[in-house]
Amino acid sequence: MGQLGANAQGEVLKAGRVPDCYFGVFLEPADDGQDAGVLVVGPAALLHPVVPQPDGTVLYELLTGHPERLPQDLVFLADLSVELRAWPADTWVKVGVDPQAASHAVVAGWQRGDLLGLQLGGLTAEEALALQRPAMTLVRAWLRDRLARQLSQADPRWRRPSSGH
Repeated sequence: MGQLGANAQGEVLKAGRVPDCYFGVFLEPADDGQDAGVLVVGPAALLHPVVPQPDGTVLYELLTGHPERLPQDLVFLADLSVELRAWPADTWVKVGVDPQAASHAVVAGWQRGDLLGLQLGGLTAEEALALQRPAMTLVRAWLRDRLARQLSQADPRWRRPSSGH
């Protein structure tokens, strides 16, 4: 992996090693009183032209290439922030990446119909906070378990690759 190199254990990212994991992006609550939610997209969404680069590429490489990543894992930006700490360039600033810009671009692309994704709602205030605070790993783990059940029951058509229009 060009951007990050080897971590403290000598492990390197192998981008695309786990292409069938998911990226969960926090969705702000709508003005109509709707609860906060999560947009779930496939990793390829981060490589779409609507996402600023190299930001999307670095997120993709960490998401799909992390040595501990498993198929069907649902990973949030806060999780990637925690995982990044194992590398010498241990913050997004040091890597020169704006993960929020990439995440916002994914949401905007999904809202326009450029990207496929699945909206899951009903986050509690604590779950919404956990998506923004890397230290809240236990709450994210509970949320991940709950959303994984919803993902397994969802219509699989939302997963088909983006047309790239």
